[in-house]
Amino acid sequence: MAHHRQPIMTLTAEQTTTLPFPIGCPVWYNGVSSNNEGTEAPILKRGTVVSVTLVDKSSPWVYTIEHREGEEVVSDDVLESGVCFSDNCPVLVFRKKFSRVDPPLNDSKDEGIVMFGVISLKGENRYTVMIPNKDSPETRFEENVEEGRLMFRKPPQEILAGNGEEEDQVQANRKRARGRPT
Repeated sequence: MAHHRQPIMTLTAEQTTTLPFPIGCPVWYNGVSSNNEGTEAPILKRGTVVSVTLVDKSSPWVYTIEHREGEEVVSDDVLESGVCFSDNCPVLVFRKKFSRVDPPLNDSKDEGIVMFGVISLKGENRYTVMIPNKDSPETRFEENVEEGRLMFRKPPQEILAGNGEEEDQVQANRKRARGRPT
């Protein structure tokens, strides 16, 4: 879904932090793929938000999302309504929906990881979120979480540095959730 109008404003990374999908957020988004007969079919693509623009004052934000196709990095421009949190996306889970203009950062919230989402063609996307207990090996899962209760959080520096300990815990929690021994 390409949008070829000239943007009137491109946000900085800092300016995108209160948007649902800020720069750096892993997402699923609506895409189109051509099949063998040359017709187009809707598909979901997974990528990372790299920029956010406003093309005119009456339209929603346009997200530029990059994904890999083999060795090539490809970018697509997608309206906000065609974007949702990806699996493994680190999020903050708030107790209730909040205003993106003034998020309740001091309110009670949990750190979680999106396990999967139910993408809605009308209405709000919903997710199942894994919420590890930091003080014990227990993990809880919250289902049917409204998108308006979630905010992307940057992953801990240890994951970015590649120490892998927290990633090992995520994998162990997934196995436990599926009923498999760790």
